[in-house]
Amino acid sequence: MRMTTRNKGFLLVLALLITVLIAVIALGLLGIRRGSYASSKAVINSVQARALARSGINDIWVKLSNDPFFPTGIGDEQEQFSYREEVRDSNDEVVGTYTVKVDRAYRRTLEVVRLESTGRVGGLKAESSTHTIYAELSTKPGDFTLKVWQEGTTPRI
Repeated sequence: MRMTTRNKGFLLVLALLITVLIAVIALGLLGIRRGSYASSKAVINSVQARALARSGINDIWVKLSNDPFFPTGIGDEQEQFSYREEVRDSNDEVVGTYTVKVDRAYRRTLEVVRLESTGRVGGLKAESSTHTIYAELSTKPGDFTLKVWQEGTTPRI
């Protein structure tokens, strides 16, 4: 059986079509993999943001347990205030920040101090994920505990 020039051309076109089809399938699989990597990174960032927010709550809890009138140390001079701190890893790279807001407006009437801590992954300009925790710190004598620890919703006051 002899192959004519026409059959040779057909096989070449068929081989090119199969190559293009395989390349398109491979690119599609790579795109799916890239999306999977992006979603994994988003989950990791959200967990880190939550940990940063918890660090902020723990930080203000310790500061207020050492000095109930933090930051000034003078009575009710300042009813509302906030501060931000950077968190660094062992290589001194910035992992993220947490911002803590303290509201003493209900300290005398309801005997609570409202706390809000927002964790942010990445630097201030490269923010990739945030998480906020709201808490109410009891100021009753002998009861310095968190009354409410709600994540993502505001307290009931």
